[in-house]
Amino acid sequence: MFIDKHLADTWTDAKWIYDESRRLGLPLMAGSSLPLTWRYPPRDTRRGEKLREIVALSYHRLDSYGIHALEIIQSLAERRAGGETGVRRVRTLKGADAWQAIERREIDPELVERAVRTAKDRPVPRSKPLPELVPDATLMIIDYEDGLKASVLSLGQLYIEWSAAWRAGDGTAESAVFWTQEARPFYHFSLLWEHLDAFFATGRPPWPVERTLLTTGMLDALLVSARDGGRVVEPPHLRIAYHSPWQWQQPPPPPPGRPLDSP
Repeated sequence: MFIDKHLADTWTDAKWIYDESRRLGLPLMAGSSLPLTWRYPPRDTRRGEKLREIVALSYHRLDSYGIHALEIIQSLAERRAGGETGVRRVRTLKGADAWQAIERREIDPELVERAVRTAKDRPVPRSKPLPELVPDATLMIIDYEDGLKASVLSLGQLYIEWSAAWRAGDGTAESAVFWTQEARPFYHFSLLWEHLDAFFATGRPPWPVERTLLTTGMLDALLVSARDGGRVVEPPHLRIAYHSPWQWQQPPPPPPGRPLDSP
């Protein structure tokens, strides 16, 4: 069985689906196409390295688009030393509260700037400081059990790509755009289908479904925090530990894009 993006709208439903798949011995695959797509530059976190922080940029709705950004973060984070340890607490800040958290360096502003500068097809206009350009930005903050910090900064319609920047334990920082083909034939979906084809043939998911169980639970808790005005949420059920052998590779170049109204 395959479920696109998050497992369900709520943690309760997601956990029931996960538990039932285990009880029935039903192979289960889930997640976003974003971890699979082209990266410019073609970078990944180094397997087994320590990570301090990851910042991802997103846009549009917090739920259906936020899950893509969380899957980007998780595909980078799960490769760190010790594997995945689970999440301790989350919170979601909006508007001035979000920008003030970055100004106080609760989130590394250098990683934010690096992620913004990495834009490929749609550069962010810099006529004004970002807080003036997007006063209603949203910041989703995740604190992991092992001390890793991650965040998703949603810039509305100002920035309509996905990118991420991360800092390793030795202080070095890198970034990449996670590029999607926003024209026919939208070939990033074909990258997901290639993995689906192998999964349906073998019954073996290409990455642990625990990745998406965790991102689904993170999103649910982050939306609760947003609803409650930025309240810190500490969900004990998100202490999900797992190891992932999955390895990203830069896909071949996509076929030429065609206009959306073309046949």
